[in-house]
Amino acid sequence: MKYIVIVPDGAADHPLDSLGQKTPLEAAETPNMDLLAQQGTVGRVKTVPRGFVPSSDVANLSLMGYDPEVYYSGRAPLEAANLGIPLSDDDLAFRLNFITESDGKVLDYSAGHIKNKESKALIDSLSLKFGSQQLQFYHGQSYRNLLVVRGGAKLGLDKVKYFAPHDIMGQSVEKNFPKDKRSQEIVDLMRKSGEFLENHEINRVRIDLGESPANMIWLWGCGRRPNMPLFRDKFGVSGSVISAVDLINGMGKIIGLDVLKVEGVTGYYDTNYRGKADAALKSLETKDFVFVHIEAPDEAGHNQDLRMKIICIERIDKFVVGPILKAMTTKDFRILISPDHPTPVMKRTHTNEPVPFVMFGSGIDYGGYTSYCEKEAATSKVYYDKGDELISFFLKK
Repeated sequence: MKYIVIVPDGAADHPLDSLGQKTPLEAAETPNMDLLAQQGTVGRVKTVPRGFVPSSDVANLSLMGYDPEVYYSGRAPLEAANLGIPLSDDDLAFRLNFITESDGKVLDYSAGHIKNKESKALIDSLSLKFGSQQLQFYHGQSYRNLLVVRGGAKLGLDKVKYFAPHDIMGQSVEKNFPKDKRSQEIVDLMRKSGEFLENHEINRVRIDLGESPANMIWLWGCGRRPNMPLFRDKFGVSGSVISAVDLINGMGKIIGLDVLKVEGVTGYYDTNYRGKADAALKSLETKDFVFVHIEAPDEAGHNQDLRMKIICIERIDKFVVGPILKAMTTKDFRILISPDHPTPVMKRTHTNEPVPFVMFGSGIDYGGYTSYCEKEAATSKVYYDKGDELISFFLKK
């Protein structure tokens, strides 16, 4: 049996007046996903446990089959795993975003999706200016980078509440700093980074070109080194993960999935959709399981870009689901498609309601649905209160 999980990150949404009370998923042309709904089962799953912030790390951990209430230890350590950054028991990893600050507010959580070459140069500059044996800067991809605070757990920094920059767009920088005396060093670093980056040569050029400057760092997603059982030990199958983001790839590395590199993947609208499908099919020649993650719909939701959210969903259907479905029609397989969480365009951030999923393949009941969307899923009696329960059923032979 071959198992395929496809995660259109943040694709779930709310009905919109501009779409005649349809959601982007409902409005998009998705003949392949609709076919799966017509011949398989549609339902809902709650990927974010009660009491957890509806974040991609928690939700995708759940969709990989690991209960966040048992295994979650923070976002940044998962990204650190993908970059090969060793963490001791007392070390803490922080996600470091390059943001654009303007008039004391968070204008852009990604500094205009800054290019890798520019962000690498900025990280190197920050390391020279502020780096030490305790504070260590690491480049990731684009605006997504890391800071490791060696011995940070002894300082209680993991007990402090931090805010994701994409959740505070348009809000005050100062009001969203952690209000805890233990985090003063972190807050001071964020403030000083703004003073340092404001006049950096790269930002002067970006401003001249009319681009958003990366004029401040934002630290969040703090956590310790995770400890999770291997996927093959937990579920009895070997597999691979395909994603453009360090978070998902880091999860894969920790649980023993092969992390596949695909040329042209960006984590944005222009990612190599077809390349991900081809890599998934190639992996299934020797592996039993593949987890394909596509970040683009989530980015469109955060950017409040309704048009691109619909386009990205349609690209996933055409260039990812379509080729995989066509190639697997004569094989014993199952396919599951589910967003990790909603990212409604009107809210510009994640929400924690259940998401719609569609499941098709060997041993999956026919449910008689007409399409794959939130509205159809809401009529279904199929509901999983935990994401890991859905995966356990999906992988049951």
